[in-house]
Amino acid sequence: MSKIYNLGLFGNNHVGKTTLAETILHSTGMVDRVGEISQGNTVLDYDSEEISRQMSLNLGFCYFKKGDSVVYMLDAPGYMDFVGEQVCGVESSDVALLLVGADEGITPSTEKQWELISKKGMPVVIFINKFDVSEMDFNKVWAEMESFFGKRMLLANYPIIEGGTLKSVADLLGAKIDESPSYAQYVQASMDAVAELDDSLMEKYLEGTPISPEEMALYVKKGLKEGKVLPVLTGSVLRQVGISELVDFMLRFMPSSEELAPVKALNGKGEEVEIERKVDQPLTGIVAKTVFDPFAGKMSYLRVVSGRLKTNSQILNNTKGQKERIGQILRIQGKKQEPVDEALPGEVIGVAKLSESQALDLFCEPNASLSLSISKMPEGAVSYSIRPKVKGTEDKLGNALGKIVEEDKTINVFRDEETGETILSGMGDTHIDIAINKFRTKFGVEVEKGIPKIAYKETITSNADAEGKFKKQSGGKGQYGHCFIKIEPLERGTGFEFVDEIVGGAIPRNFIPSVEKGIREALKKGIVAGFPIVDIRVRLYDGTYHTVDSSDIAFQVAGALALQKGFQDASPILLEPIVNV
Repeated sequence: MSKIYNLGLFGNNHVGKTTLAETILHSTGMVDRVGEISQGNTVLDYDSEEISRQMSLNLGFCYFKKGDSVVYMLDAPGYMDFVGEQVCGVESSDVALLLVGADEGITPSTEKQWELISKKGMPVVIFINKFDVSEMDFNKVWAEMESFFGKRMLLANYPIIEGGTLKSVADLLGAKIDESPSYAQYVQASMDAVAELDDSLMEKYLEGTPISPEEMALYVKKGLKEGKVLPVLTGSVLRQVGISELVDFMLRFMPSSEELAPVKALNGKGEEVEIERKVDQPLTGIVAKTVFDPFAGKMSYLRVVSGRLKTNSQILNNTKGQKERIGQILRIQGKKQEPVDEALPGEVIGVAKLSESQALDLFCEPNASLSLSISKMPEGAVSYSIRPKVKGTEDKLGNALGKIVEEDKTINVFRDEETGETILSGMGDTHIDIAINKFRTKFGVEVEKGIPKIAYKETITSNADAEGKFKKQSGGKGQYGHCFIKIEPLERGTGFEFVDEIVGGAIPRNFIPSVEKGIREALKKGIVAGFPIVDIRVRLYDGTYHTVDSSDIAFQVAGALALQKGFQDASPILLEPIVNV
């Protein structure tokens, strides 16, 4: 059986993640040529928005084979507006490959993604790209890396730069200090870091006994799994220097899926159990991503954590509590799909037309209940109001909104009851713009965006008395309602308070709720500028009624009239919203 590896590519925008994946696919014979982002012909960036903007916007999936190993690669966008895709990538990967640009160093985006990766506690390999940039000072780059990542870093290879040009990378794991005078300090530091991984290894190292390649692989892999070391490799994706060394390092030192520690899960009784990431264990997994295609329909990408997922089988979506039918399983290479019979631990595959499942949903055996621990999606930071450009397309927009939200869990859509607007929230302006473009390109509905109306409130600053009287006679039974109220301001955030002070049956008990209902309706509509009224107390203290003509609706109107009159006399003001940033 093949060894299965699962690798997530992370790093800031334009650091070279997609091009690295493209280069690896070419070097391992999976594609005929290296695609270029500027030409829009890469394996992973095939969406029209990605091609036009020349940047990754979605979590991409591909794989390569070398020998008896299969490595699945998940390419996460670097732009922080798409942090939701990064979260899905972290949750669906076994090992993180974090790219850092030698030219830019540690960026805010690098810091944020490092935070996500560290919180998950997954093994990390660092690749410093862009050593093709002229006059690059490795010592300066390394000092910045050490100041951020600390002393856990293990430099696996060193960039050989001659005449301002990157020529190759030198292997430091196994190199001899006297054979590499120009970078002897880094050879020494790397070997020290390896020796510190085990006491017996340290003893052998101090005695001058060479560490065998097998021992090196064993202990570095163990240190990587346990988070004791951060292996660092160098090179240039653009010049394709250091790429084959990176692939060889991954297959030699990176733990395969089944070599990683068991996952902790909760069973149906709420008890914590450990599940090994092996084929003979119960099926568990996570939905990495959901996309809607106007022609092919809904496609879900599933990552298997343990067990075996077979074509034409059934799973339980444990998040939704619904069983799902698995049709044909598809191995994904960008937008290309290849049918396979089953998926094993570590594999990420595609399944069409799962009705309930969406990103970060958990699944397991249909007759079991096993739930894994996953991260929460961040909430939207920017909001716009949206409406259809063409009247009569509201239903079409509603359908598109549901699919957009299902595709991207950092998008939130809600109706503001106070302003009557439909509000679309996302992580930033670019995120919102791309979502709005999807309405047109994917779902055929044109949308206008605007700045959401400010939801002001109205209130009063002084006390007032008021009378409300509704009397109507039109032959036969009439309408009669009459009440007296006092209104007074309350502290901010208190809301509305209604006090019944009727004594002696001035208003029958059955009509007092009618007065309150009329007042509450008037509060919703506002009086000064049509905004809701808040932080006010109304005391109902007197009134009169007619034994025949009084009714529920008459006292509702009387209550509303009384509030309108009293509000005008109580020094009304507008309240502006306060937002905590």
